[in-house]
Amino acid sequence: MKGRFLVPLMLLVPSVSAVAGQCEDNFTKKGNPLSGQEYFTQVQVPGMSAAAGIGQVRNAGIGRNMAVLDEDLNAGTLVLEEPSSTLHRPLPMQVTADNSGTVTMSLKLRKGSFGSAADIKKSMCEMIGSLKPGKTAPPRSAAPKPLPIAVSAQQLAQEIEAQAKENAAVVADRYKGRQYTVKGTNAGVSDGKSGKYYVTFEGGGGSLLPGLVESDRRLFETRVRCALAPNQKAYALTLRANDRIQLTGTFDEYNQTDFVVELKDCVGVK
Repeated sequence: MKGRFLVPLMLLVPSVSAVAGQCEDNFTKKGNPLSGQEYFTQVQVPGMSAAAGIGQVRNAGIGRNMAVLDEDLNAGTLVLEEPSSTLHRPLPMQVTADNSGTVTMSLKLRKGSFGSAADIKKSMCEMIGSLKPGKTAPPRSAAPKPLPIAVSAQQLAQEIEAQAKENAAVVADRYKGRQYTVKGTNAGVSDGKSGKYYVTFEGGGGSLLPGLVESDRRLFETRVRCALAPNQKAYALTLRANDRIQLTGTFDEYNQTDFVVELKDCVGVK
């Protein structure tokens, strides 16, 4: 008897190729580079809850080294973000899901930005084209441990400052847990009275006439400051002003009031 019902039940489960085909067929684009281009697609997987859909897409994003900025399994909402590169700033991707099995994905580019519709469609459909039925979210995938990002102090300060001007609320979630190996010039070390030593990197402003006239902009330029790990006291005591240094640390916060990017648990790199 069991065998008689096997084929009909299997037919109720959409194949991966069928879901991927939906994604490609439903892909649309609107807008233009001047107003900002937007890309959308949607699939429906009968028998899949909102939580299961969001959980699967979340894990697909983690597998692509994307940051999870926001996630609500019950509400069926997710915000993933492509990491920044030399070609583009971070790109947030919004995902919604409901208990009918419908999952919608959208991506909006900034004004003046250009995107390849074919590449964006491929990326979106690789993420939601293999969704499967289910009532509960799958266990959260472990994020691959990335290597520290090598960057100059000036580059890191300017990058975060520019993004904070665009939307300061997203900076903490965007950079949370990121590790950096920062290169630059030592602008000074705290005296350690608080029990911690802080190393501040020189900014990029410089003087109008080096050594003679300070630029007014230097009063408001963003700098990178590292809170040294407890075992780095000896390193702190040997630093001198204007030394070229490298420190590896983890993003802690961006202090808009003091114009400071804070890293924690920093260690010197020889």
